[in-house]
Formats: sequence, structure tokens, C-alpha cells
Amino acid sequence: MSKHKYNKYGPQVSISAKEGLTLEVLRIAEKAGAQAGHATAKEHLYQSIASGSLLDEQQTGELLAAAERAGAAAALTAARKVLDKTLRTSFSPTRYAPPAPGAAPPAAPAAAQEARPYSETYEEPLARYSPPVSHVEAPRHKIDQHVLTVTRVQKLSDQLVRIVASAPNLDGYRSNGALDEYVKVYAADPALGLVPPYDLRELRQRLPREMMPRSKSYTIRWIDHVVDELAIDFVVHGGPGTVGHWAGTVEPGAALVISPARSKTSLQLGAEYYVLAADEAGIPAISKILEALPEHAQGVALLEIADDQGMFDVKHPQGVELRWLSRDGVPAGRSEVLADAFQTLTVPSRGLGVVAHAERSTVKAISRICEQWNLSKRSTHISSYWTLREGRMMR
Repeated sequence: MSKHKYNKYGPQVSISAKEGLTLEVLRIAEKAGAQAGHATAKEHLYQSIASGSLLDEQQTGELLAAAERAGAAAALTAARKVLDKTLRTSFSPTRYAPPAPGAAPPAAPAAAQEARPYSETYEEPLARYSPPVSHVEAPRHKIDQHVLTVTRVQKLSDQLVRIVASAPNLDGYRSNGALDEYVKVYAADPALGLVPPYDLRELRQRLPREMMPRSKSYTIRWIDHVVDELAIDFVVHGGPGTVGHWAGTVEPGAALVISPARSKTSLQLGAEYYVLAADEAGIPAISKILEALPEHAQGVALLEIADDQGMFDVKHPQGVELRWLSRDGVPAGRSEVLADAFQTLTVPSRGLGVVAHAERSTVKAISRICEQWNLSKRSTHISSYWTLREGRMMR
């Protein structure tokens, strides 16, 4: 029987691997239960504040009971996820070592094969919107980069891939909870043998600019703190050395190097009707908003893609229409299909909210249309996600 040191709970003792897994499940379940209880209590408090009433003794008891039920349910779900992941994957907090070229892949344990049907019930977490109640304390020391390990790569369409990565406690990464939460992703030329995190200041002194690690901003698609995973959707494009090319060739076991969490806007989901628009670069951010919208939301989402092969499953409220707009072979950044579709929309005169993320010229055209609609700045969140520049290397 193997022995493991476990000093999380009290004095240091020697325990078996089975006991260590049990304690780890309990720790994660406790953490998930506390988070779910906090979220439930927070939601009820918002409802109380919105109604202008204070909680009496009976309502306080009901609130605590609801938080307790939510915590228990989340703890059970967390335990199942941890056990399921332990059985369905060989990933561990240590670095993944890919098999040697030509070597046969290792056989899956019998227990994992028996548990395979249950893993099909696993669902990725959905984005959720909740207004902030207080300022989140910043880290006590500056962290420039977080290094995670890619655990799986999922092809969403011919242009988009989803990369899921993990690390114990996400290597210190702290979500800011914003719907437009994004990070910079760093990719270095493998031939240089650079080991992350990258000391960019030191590298600038000894490497030419074209050999420096490339970086590009991407939306955090979702975070699952129960199993310490996060996902980012990438547009696959560009030549070797670019982040887009790296995303199209990366395999499990590689390092995902990201910056701390960032955000630009304080997006509020309080409109009566939504108009959402994006090309491939902005589709991940719009998809995240669609998931976070309330079930009764109404509106339309215009999603520009290269061709019909670019469509994929996007969860959205039934009252929000999804329109996939194909460029039919026209290069990205040169098509007017998104702006034209935006121009033909019939929208209500009140309660309208607009979110658009696309190439710079398209965003300018959409902004001019919104000016004709006489929308306030608080009702629109329009931003350029990239700029078409001929003859310049794409990142």
C-alpha cells in the first residue's frame, strides 16, 4: 500500500491513496458547497434589496435553509464530478508526459472503462450573470502569467476550437466574474525551448522582436472551480508562430500560458430586447452572453461565419433568434454581410440593448446604425476585436 503525506487537515499523517482521494473529494465538495450557498444567499438578498424590504426572522431562516440545500446539492455534484474525472482521465496535477512517437497508448484502467457511460452525462458549466456586490481584493503580489496544462481540445467548427486547461487551484488564476472577462494568451516558438512563465523583459534584451512570444486577447469561455478547469475558444488562423496557429495544432499536455483576468466594460443584462452581433473572433464572447441571459429574454443574435460549416451548437434562450450569416468565400474583414443584416433589423424603440464584437470597419458601420436608433451609451457595448491590415503578420 502506497503512503502519502497529507497535512491539510491537522497534524501530518501517513494515509493510503484511497484515503487521500476521499479527503480530496471532501475538500472540493466543501468548497463547492460553500460557493453555492453563498450564491444562493446573494441572490435572495438582491431580491430583498430590489423589493425595498428587509428580511425578518422567518425570511432569514428560509434564506439559510435555501443556502444549506444549495450547498448540499453542489457538494454532491462536486463529489460526483471529481470521482468521474478521476476515473475518466489520466490527468493529474503533475505535468502530462505524451507517449513517445510510435509507442502504443497506455490501456485504460478497468475501472475507467466500466465508468465510461457515466462520463457522458458531464456538462460544461454555463455562464451566469450576477451584479457585483463589493470590490474584489487584488492579489497581494503581482502575477504576470499563469501556467496551466491543456487537458483536452474540442473542435467546435472548421474555424473554432475549444481548449480546456487545468492546474491545481488554476495556478493562482482569479476570475473577476465579469461577462467580458478575458486574458492574454502567450505562445512561443517551440524551437526556442522557452519554459513558461516567460520573463518578457529579459527575453526582449536577447531576442529579436520576431522571435518573442506572441500574445493575443481571448474571452474566458467558462471556469469550473470544482475540477480547476477553464476553457477558451480560439479562431484557428495564421501562420506558424501565431497564437491562432498554435491553437490549431496544440495537443493535451502542452502548456497554456495566460495573463491575469481583465475586463473592459460593466455589461448589464437588464434590457427588454437584445441585438447581439459578432464575427468569428467575437462569437465566443457573444455565446457567453447568450448563455447568461435569463430564460425569458427576447432578441436576435447575428453570427458571421465563413460558410455553413462554421455553425455549431450555442445555448440560448428560446426567445432569442440565432441567425448564422455566411460570407460564402469572402475573406474575413472584407464582407459586409454582418452590417447589412444589422441595417435591416426591426427593433423596438425602447428597452433595447446592443452588444457587437467584430472587425473594426464592421464595428464602425454598426455604430453608425446605433446612432440612428438614438441609443444611449449605456445601452450599447460595441468594440473592435481585430483590424484587417494587409501585408501585416496576423497574431
